[in-house]
Parts: sequence; structure tokens; C-alpha cells
Amino acid sequence: MPEPFRPLVTRVKVRPGPDDAFPPGPPLPAFLQTPLMWLMRPRWMSAVHHRYGKTFTLKDVMAGRIVVLADPVDVKAVFTGSPDVFLAGEGNAVLGPIVGDHSVLLLDREEHLKERKLQLPAFHGERIAKTVGLMREVTEAEVRTWPVGVPFALHERTQALTLDIIIRVVLGVEDPLRSRRLHEALRKALEFDPSYFLMWVFPRLQHVGRWKRFLASIEAADRLLFDEIALRRQDPDLAAHGDVLSMLLQAHDEAGDPVDDRWVRDELMTLLVAGHETTATGLAWTFERLLRHPEQLARVRAGLEDPRDPYVDAVVKESLRLRPVIYNVARVLARRTRVAGYDLPEGTLVLPSIGLMHAADEHFPGAAEFRPERWLDGVAEPYTWIPFGGGVRRCLGATFALTEMAEVLRTVLCLVDIAAVGAEGEATRVHHITLVPAKGAQVVVHRRLDSAAAAMEQRADPGTLAPA
Repeated sequence: MPEPFRPLVTRVKVRPGPDDAFPPGPPLPAFLQTPLMWLMRPRWMSAVHHRYGKTFTLKDVMAGRIVVLADPVDVKAVFTGSPDVFLAGEGNAVLGPIVGDHSVLLLDREEHLKERKLQLPAFHGERIAKTVGLMREVTEAEVRTWPVGVPFALHERTQALTLDIIIRVVLGVEDPLRSRRLHEALRKALEFDPSYFLMWVFPRLQHVGRWKRFLASIEAADRLLFDEIALRRQDPDLAAHGDVLSMLLQAHDEAGDPVDDRWVRDELMTLLVAGHETTATGLAWTFERLLRHPEQLARVRAGLEDPRDPYVDAVVKESLRLRPVIYNVARVLARRTRVAGYDLPEGTLVLPSIGLMHAADEHFPGAAEFRPERWLDGVAEPYTWIPFGGGVRRCLGATFALTEMAEVLRTVLCLVDIAAVGAEGEATRVHHITLVPAKGAQVVVHRRLDSAAAAMEQRADPGTLAPA
């Protein structure tokens, strides 16, 4: 059973004191700025950035004053600053009821470093490379369910696909019935929206309506996860398995004791929360952008026979730049700290802005254009391309996500002739904490390419290295 729910907000709103100096920002009151941040995030942030520059202050009804950073020098200072000062765990506290107290997302300081060290072996590049064949297999099964000649929302299908990949690759579940039950339970548990976070302020909501149903869905998912953990612990060949669950079960703490089931559950749920919706949305945007650029699409297709073609990886990186899934990274100051030339008080929420950095022409000439070629000419300036954050808090699953996106892209284009619906690109819509295609990335499959699929199987290279 899950641990009892408790309110997560333990710090008070930051209000300026006599010795504090905040960057300039809009004079609008917090009750007006808050919905603008939630409902019009890219447009609102871009407008404020244009008016006030690379560093500015916003107001939020719960967090108080928020400082946004869009200068790579300042972003580097935050990412490489002391983890005892810039707290990411507290900035992610909103996810607590879902991922659990042991989640690496919620921990800071030494606790975070210890937990991260336990997980690192599961995301080694060579280990991830061995999962490419399984990613391809799951993608082929998903694509076979897509209709031909009928428009559909690709985002819904990439959500189902990435969840199935996690169930097979991360959890190592091969039994179809158990896999289907996990898929249904986890899908419900991961469908959360900001209204659920009202339980922060009003814990009694957990006993009524949608909040009660949401917590019940987490309980149902937990039961299945604990069942998988128990089954795997009983497997005499545990060490022979290559999935993440099996690796976590073989981990030991500093005292040499095996990790407990609750820790394993929390880290699995963390991987689901961090790697499911974000990768699914990144894939949807990658297809939405690529399918509307015929020259780039033709270049990808021309290189499909080479599993090491760098252009596919360039397309993925450019899509994540042009359509970031997460707009900001969060850090909370543990004590008064000088950031971007301002003395900010303890508790200030600092947001290095992924979206603003990625959209800057000074870092990416012609930033509004979809140009994967820019990634073939060289790497981005340090701390300007940050879809996975940076420093000691950089996403553990970054290589896994990049590998998965590239392999899904290759596999789909080998299996079907697919096109975007409509000439105009889709706008961005705020969905929870992510930015998704407003119409779900509408596509249509014109025909299946059975001969291409057979050729792909013949040239499949299980030793393909993960992209850098």
C-alpha cells in the first residue's frame, strides 16, 4: 500500500526583505501572473523576456517571487553550483505523491548523490545499446495497429508506445497479460493534472472525487509494481536479466544491505514519470516537425539503411531544441545566494529557462527554423541546449531517451508512408508541466511498406551504439 499522503509545501512564499534585490519583472499581481504562467507559458515567458531581458522576476500565488534565467553564464552557475545551495529536490516536490519519498527526483545533497550512484549502472551506454532491438520490436507491434488512410493523433500512440517500451525494457515484463494489466494501471496513474496538487493545500481532498480516484489509481499501480518486484526477487536467474528492475534489485546500500521494495518502487515510478510523458511528447513533436519539412524527411529516409546515420540523431536534437517538452528547470535556494548579480533570499525559486535558451538566435542562428543540419556542423555552446538539465542533476535517462527517439523514428519510417495532416504546423499547448502539440500531432498513414520492414530486419544491428 502507498504511504499516507501528506502536504508537500513546507516553505513559505518568498517576499522581498530590506536586503533583497530581485531582477525587474511585470508589475501584475501574482493572482494574474500565475494563470498566465500555467496557461500561456511560452508566449508569456517570451513576452516578459523581450521586455525585461535575460533575467527577470515573476510572481506566483504559491511560490512567491520566481527568478527566471536565460543567460548561459547564469545557467552554468546554477547547474554547476553547490548542490547544497541549489536544491532540485525541493523544486520537484510537486511530484511527491506520485514518485514517493525515496525518488531521486526529490532528494538533495548527499542523499541525492547516493541514490544517483545506485542507478547509474542501469543507464550505461553499452547496456542501453543492447535494448535497441527490443525498442524496435515494441515499435513494430505498435505501428501495426495504426489505421491506414484515416487521420489520427500521433501523440496518443507515442504515449502508448513509450509506456510499452518502459514495461518491456525497464520492468522486463514479457508476459502479455501482466504487461497489459501494467499498461492500463500505469496509464491511469500517470494521467495527473495540476488540480490534483490542490491536495498540497487541502489534504482532505484526498477523500473525495477526482482526488480520491487519482490516489486509488496510484494504489492499483503500486500493487502491480510490488507484485513484479516480488516475482523478480524469486527468480534464480535475476543476475542474468538486463532490465532496469533486475539491476535495481541487485543494488546494495552503503552498509552492504539489499535495497528494500519501497525504494525500488519509488525509483521505478520515477523512471515512469520522468521518461514516459516527456519521451512520448518529444517523439510526437519530432514527427510533427519532420513531416512538415520534405527536404529533411527525404534526407532521413535516404539514410535509413545506415543505423549509424548521424542525421537521425540531429533531427531528434533539433526537435527537442525547437519544441522543448519542459520549458524550465527548477532550483530552490537553500540560503541567501548571489545569482545573476542579485542577492536572492533563501527559498527563492530559480528557473533556468530551457525554452528561452533554445529560442535565442545568438545561440542558434535562425532559431525559429527547423534545421537539423546545425547539429552536423558542430555542438551547441555550453549550457545553451539543455533539454535534460545539467550538472549533477542532469537526467539519468538522457541517453536512453535519445536512443529510444532515434530508433522509433527509424522504425516508423521503415514501416509506413506517413504524412502530417494540414500544411500549417501545430501550435503548442500547455498540458500539466509539459508542452504538447495542440492537436495531438495529427498524421495519416498512406500505406504500409512491408518490403522496407523486411529489409530493416535484415540489416538490424543489435550492437548499434547509443547516440551521444
